[in-house]
Amino acid sequence: MSVNVDRPCGIFDRNYYQAKELFRTPLRKGLLALLIVAMYLFPFWTNEYGISILIVICAFTIGMLGLQIITGYCGLISIGHAAFMGVGMYTVGILQRHFGLSFWVCLPLAGLVPMVIGMMFGIPALRMKGLYLAFATLAAHFVIVYVISNWRSVTNGTDGMWMKRPGMLLGIDFQTDRNYYLLVLTITILMTYLATNLSRTKLGRAFVAVRDNDIAAEIMGINIAYTKIMAFGIGCFFAGIAGALGGAYYEYVNVEWFGLDDSIWFLGFLVVGGFGSIFGAIAGAAVWKIMDELSTLVTPLAEAFLGGMAFYASAAFSLIFYALIVIIFLVFEPRGIAHRWQIIKRSYRLHPFPY
Repeated sequence: MSVNVDRPCGIFDRNYYQAKELFRTPLRKGLLALLIVAMYLFPFWTNEYGISILIVICAFTIGMLGLQIITGYCGLISIGHAAFMGVGMYTVGILQRHFGLSFWVCLPLAGLVPMVIGMMFGIPALRMKGLYLAFATLAAHFVIVYVISNWRSVTNGTDGMWMKRPGMLLGIDFQTDRNYYLLVLTITILMTYLATNLSRTKLGRAFVAVRDNDIAAEIMGINIAYTKIMAFGIGCFFAGIAGALGGAYYEYVNVEWFGLDDSIWFLGFLVVGGFGSIFGAIAGAAVWKIMDELSTLVTPLAEAFLGGMAFYASAAFSLIFYALIVIIFLVFEPRGIAHRWQIIKRSYRLHPFPY
């Protein structure tokens, strides 16, 4: 049970149930409820383009939460996170194509299969740290991509696979973009709630202890091997669910969709959002995909200066935007958006007193 010392004046813990609440004040509970309601109503106010952006943000938020558990909480660097999202995509595609299973059966398996594979590749973390572990996860990325690309009888190789969205459930047709967004949003809220509570459990505190000092954590009785492997497993479970939801939206999956650059940008925008914070993972995913869409708006402007070369230069605009954002945060706000948000909330609570 965590102790929150950053509370408005007059808010005290009088019993255990109050101490374990995520949101103590009526204002925070009300704002959270309004935000959730607005997210559910948003697809009724926007067009299909806006809905597509929201679906991608929700899917990447789940994936970023998984990386936050591995890297932000447990301190294990992973450069193969996007590949585990691809495993989740292909798990659904393979089960639908070869076994005819429905999406509802495939979705939990899309998390469990990457979880098992992630725990296998997490074994090197027991003997490696830092840059050496990063290279081990980099090898995992290339192994996964190689297997998917060459196991043509199962994965259809580099040609990709078609996927099916979930069908009717409780009279709701999830083939439409609006209803599918409501499904993805519901799963995102559930996964965010699970990740938030995981950070407050015994295992979540063990993650933080291993991240801060694994030798001291072992002396205190924490099983280092179990903790690191579980961090990889749970993080890859989140990645698999994110990949399954994203692939089902496009109803197609290809090995080119989860390149090494995506894994690197996952880490980069986790820095932008903030390490060790659930809000940081959400903010990082949102900024990433919003900047991705804004970068496409620069292409018409580039045509005025570059002419026909704008088509080739447009691919570089997004990379330039991404790099500039990451560099700016590394220099001016290395603790990310989550830390800046905490400062804003603290200033609001202390106003008008400067101390």
